[in-house]
Amino acid sequence: MNKDILPQGDTIRQLLVKSNITNANINSLLREKGIFLGQNQKNNSVPLIMKSIITPKDFLELYETQKNKEETVKYRTSSINCKNDFDFQEVIGNNIDINSLIKDRYTYKPNYSVVGNPNFYFEDEFTAIFEYQIERENVLGDWTNNKTYHKGAVTLKKISDNDIQISVQQDSTSKETFEVNNIILNALKEQMFAKSIIKSNDDIISVKFNHFDNSSRIKFFYSLTSNFTIYLDFKSITDIDLYLDEDVESHKDVKLFLDEIDNLKLNGKELQNHVLIYKEEYYPKLIFGAVKFRYALSFNGIEGSVVVNLGFPDYVKSKDKNADFQMSIELILGREHKNQSTENKIRKKLLEFFEKKKVESYNKFKII
Repeated sequence: MNKDILPQGDTIRQLLVKSNITNANINSLLREKGIFLGQNQKNNSVPLIMKSIITPKDFLELYETQKNKEETVKYRTSSINCKNDFDFQEVIGNNIDINSLIKDRYTYKPNYSVVGNPNFYFEDEFTAIFEYQIERENVLGDWTNNKTYHKGAVTLKKISDNDIQISVQQDSTSKETFEVNNIILNALKEQMFAKSIIKSNDDIISVKFNHFDNSSRIKFFYSLTSNFTIYLDFKSITDIDLYLDEDVESHKDVKLFLDEIDNLKLNGKELQNHVLIYKEEYYPKLIFGAVKFRYALSFNGIEGSVVVNLGFPDYVKSKDKNADFQMSIELILGREHKNQSTENKIRKKLLEFFEKKKVESYNKFKII
């Protein structure tokens, strides 16, 4: 964001009323100014800030809070079963003219483009990464974001000579980054088909909603509550997007309660202890679309909390039974450790453990 003047009055209101800026964010700013409110509502706090002098530090903190919450990185991963041994350079040897591929996808000019001409680079001999940033025109946005920027990435990790894993990193606020990721993946698949590294689309394996039945899907989610890394200590399930399978008879204990309900959005402190959730005899009726886990974090002297969102977002949105599994990792750290470099380092390390556990659990609980 490039602005020469600080917003005041109605221009700061446009930022404050966004759902990304919470009551807690605003009241924290007021407390730093020595203002304490009895009621924790924006109707009371926003007018006070509109009439106050906003410092550069105040505005940057508010803007970054909004930006960081919008740009929570979500991960979708898949694996490729390679039929023949190959040189890793063969997979990514050709440059990808990504903007040309984007234009070929549209009849009219798209509302976004990839900045520059990015391509794969090697992090090490087994890992290649395609990182990019898109510039998107947002004609309906307010003065803070009529042109927005969103990051995305595709990572190729060679596990062994005949095994390659693809990790896809998607910006949560931009469906365009998901489109770009798919364009990159399709270009890679064409090269792999041409070189006989893979034989068919069946060689590309993703964790999908319909790879489980209702019971095994819940067990798959719950397997990620185990302490599979020394850095995390599971604390609670706080949110569940729950649907009911109309083709399955409710267990007699909860039949009267469930038969009049289509779906539930459960919020709580320790839902893993809720009677509806922890009894396995209820599982066949219950469809878990998404869950939110909270962990305590202890990482090389850094203490904090981790909130992990897991689920099948396309099923939650449109009941797509072919939906891919997706996760995001939100870090809650003290101010002294709250910087992008530290957070990226921790998130990257945790993702490695989650990915390993996810694959292990998927192989254990999938039904196809």
